[in-house]
This record gives sequence, structure tokens and C-alpha cells, in this order.
Amino acid sequence: MPLTAKELTDLVTETIKARKSVDKVLDFVDLMNNHLDEFSEEVMESGKRIKEITPEIESLIERIKFHINNELNKLPVDVDNARDSASKLILYHGDIIHVIPWAETQKSNYEVNSYWWRYWEEINKHIREQFERGAVKTP
Repeated sequence: MPLTAKELTDLVTETIKARKSVDKVLDFVDLMNNHLDEFSEEVMESGKRIKEITPEIESLIERIKFHINNELNKLPVDVDNARDSASKLILYHGDIIHVIPWAETQKSNYEVNSYWWRYWEEINKHIREQFERGAVKTP
């Protein structure tokens, strides 16, 4: 069964966490390098080896993220879900004058034509349609 948009997005989030973890490992190595006098040669060699393989690890994480994003961006947007989300935004915010720019801002956080950009575009479309039909009144 194919992964959902949420599952793919969660995987992208995990790749970001993995990348940050690599940075923390490098911080650890730097800390250890500041105290090499107090540790054996083995510690120095291990730290050196970590620094040597880090660029490859970073590259592999980015490659995984790239492929996950490609899969995510191939998914079609669920129009019914977007319509439901648009209705909920209007219901909870109450003021369409604030909902429209807020939804546009959400869309602008994503690369054009990416899955989430298209998702927010679909939500914006439904918000504008409801406004134009007069289904939603401004205060």
C-alpha cells in the first residue's frame, strides 16, 4: 500500500532530525578534540574518522530526503480533504478577511507545485469559492 502524504511528510521531518543529529555528533567530536590531552590516541582517531565520514552521511540523508519529497510531490491532492479543511478554517477563524491571507501565507512556505503548495492552493480555491458564492459573510 502506498504511503500517504502525512506519512511521507513525517519521513521528511525525520530526515531533518537525522541531519540535525549529525550536527550534534560533530559538536561532540569538536568537544572531544578540545580535550585530547586527557584521552588516548584512540579517541583522537575515532573523532577523526567521524569527521571523515560525515560528508557522506550528510549526502545520503539529503538523497533520501530528495527521493521522499519526489514521491510526496507525485501525490494528487485530495480535493474533498482540502474542501473540508477550508470549511474548518472558515468555521474556526470566523472572519474570511483573515483566513484568505493566512492560507496564502501557508502556501508561500512551500516550493511552487510541491504537494503542500498544491494542497494550500486547493484550500485557497475553496475559500474564495465560498466567499464568492456568499456562503461566508465578512463581519
